[in-house]
Amino acid sequence: MSDSVDQHRLAKTLTWRDGMALALALPTGLFVTFGYLLGVVGAWVAITVWFVGAVVSYLQCRVFAEMASMFPLDSGGVARYAIEGWKKYFAPIGAIAAFGYWIGWSLTISMASVVFGELIEATWFQGNTLDIDVLGNHLGLEHVFALGAMLFAWAFNYFGLKFGATVNKVLGLLVIAGLAVVSVACLVSPSIHWSTANLSWSVNGDWKTVVVVLYVTAWAVYTGEIVASFAPEYKDTSRDTSKAMSRISLFMIVLFVVVPLALAGGLGEGTIRDNPVTYVAVAFDHAFGGAAWIGTLVIAFSLLVGMISTTADGGRALFGLAQEGMTIKQLDWVNRWGVPGRSLTLDVLLNATVMVLVGHPVSILLASNLGYLLAIILGLAAFILLRKDRPNWPRPIRRSNAWIPVVAVLVVFNVFITVIGVLNPKLLGYGGTRESLLAVGILLFSVVLYAYRRVVQDKLPMLWRLPAPAMPQGADALALEFEMRATMGAGTVHDEVADNAGLSNTRQSQAPSVRPVKAFTDHDD
Repeated sequence: MSDSVDQHRLAKTLTWRDGMALALALPTGLFVTFGYLLGVVGAWVAITVWFVGAVVSYLQCRVFAEMASMFPLDSGGVARYAIEGWKKYFAPIGAIAAFGYWIGWSLTISMASVVFGELIEATWFQGNTLDIDVLGNHLGLEHVFALGAMLFAWAFNYFGLKFGATVNKVLGLLVIAGLAVVSVACLVSPSIHWSTANLSWSVNGDWKTVVVVLYVTAWAVYTGEIVASFAPEYKDTSRDTSKAMSRISLFMIVLFVVVPLALAGGLGEGTIRDNPVTYVAVAFDHAFGGAAWIGTLVIAFSLLVGMISTTADGGRALFGLAQEGMTIKQLDWVNRWGVPGRSLTLDVLLNATVMVLVGHPVSILLASNLGYLLAIILGLAAFILLRKDRPNWPRPIRRSNAWIPVVAVLVVFNVFITVIGVLNPKLLGYGGTRESLLAVGILLFSVVLYAYRRVVQDKLPMLWRLPAPAMPQGADALALEFEMRATMGAGTVHDEVADNAGLSNTRQSQAPSVRPVKAFTDHDD
C-alpha cells in the first residue's frame, strides 16, 4: 500500500476464511483456563459450562451479524454497535462499552503471553532463578518471554492484517491438527485408558462457583464475535462476516466439548490440575512416548495465534472509538499498510503494564472480563434500541422479530453472570478487589477521554446525548447500497456512482437516498 493511503480508511483485503483464521484465538482460552478451573470444579462441570456458553455465543453472533451489515464502514465490532445504539440516550455509555471491549480483548494478550512464558520456562528453563519483585508481584524469566511474545504479535499486525491472517491460518491449522490427533489418541490409545470415571461433577462451593467459572471463561467461549471487528476489511462485508461468525461459533461448540472430554477422560483431572499449562504436552507424551515436544508446540502455536488475533481486535476497538469522536483523535489513523498502528502500539504498552501489575493469568482474566461482558451486554441491548429507533435503516442481514425476546433473555443472562462474577471473584482462588478496581478505573477513564476529545480537541460543547440519523448518509449510504446490491446479486456499485454521490475519503453530511432492497434472512447465511 502506498504512502498516500487514506489515513482514516482500513484496507479491504480479507475473506471469510481470513476472518475464521483471526478467530482461531479460541483454543487459547481452553489452554489457559482448563487446568486452573479443575482446581475448583470437576471436568463435567467445566464442559457443561463451556457448552452452555458456546451455545449462547452462537446466538449472539447471529445478532451481531445483523448490526455488522448495518454499519459496513465501522470498525470496532460489538463496541461500535453499542455506540450507535446508545448515543441517542447517553453517549458516554458508548465510550464505556468500547473501552470495556478493548480491555476485555486487550488484557488477554498479557494473559496469553504470561502462559506462553510459563510454557517456555517449564519446558526448557526449569532451573532458572530470576526473581524480581515489582509492587508486590514476583516477576521471573517467564515474563521476559511474555514481553517478547507481545512484540511478536504486534509486529505481525503492524505491517498488514492480511499477513497476520495468513500466519494465523498456518499456525491455526497446525493447532487444530494437533488437538485432533491428541484427542483421538486419548480416546483410543491403550497406554492411556480413557474412562468416564476420570471425570467428576465436583464443585468446591455452591452454584455461585459455577457461575463465576462461566464469568471468567466468557471471553474464551464468546470469542466468535471477534469476526465482526474486521467487518470493514472484508471484501464482501455482509456475507463474509456472517459466514465466518456462523462457522467459528459452531466449531467452538465442538472444540469446548470434545477436547476437554478427551483429555480429562484420558489423563484424569489430577494430572491436568497439576500441569495447568503443559497438560497437552503430557497427553502427547503418554500417548506416543517421548513426544511431549509436539504438545508444547501445539500450545505455543495456539497462544501465538491468540495473541495475533487479540492484538488486531483490541487495536480496531480503539480505532473505531476514535473514528466516532469518542476518544483522542490521534488514534483515528492508519499506517501505510492500512492498519491502526498507533492503537496497536498502545495495546502493547498497556499489556506490558498490566503484566507487571497483575501477573497471574486468571487474575488478568478477572480484570478484563468485567469490561468485556459489559460491552457484550450493551451491544446486545443496542440491537433492540436500533430496531426501535431506526426501523427503516437498510439491513442486508435481517433477523426476524422473534429474535427480539431472544436478545432480551441474552441480556438478562449476561447481566446475571456479570453481577455474580464481580461480587465473588475469590471463589476461584485468584484475584479479588484489585483486579476489579483496575477494570473499573479503565472504564471510568474512558469518560474522561470522551470529554477531552469533545471539549479540548474538537472544541465542541460537552453533550451527553448525540444525534442518531434515522437513515444512513454520505459514505454510509453508498456502502450500504453496495452491500444490498451485492447481497442480492445485483452487481456492484461502479466508480461513477461514487463520483455522482459526491463521496470523498471521509463521511459526508449529505448523500443519495438508499432504495430499500429485500435483505437476506436467517436461513440464507
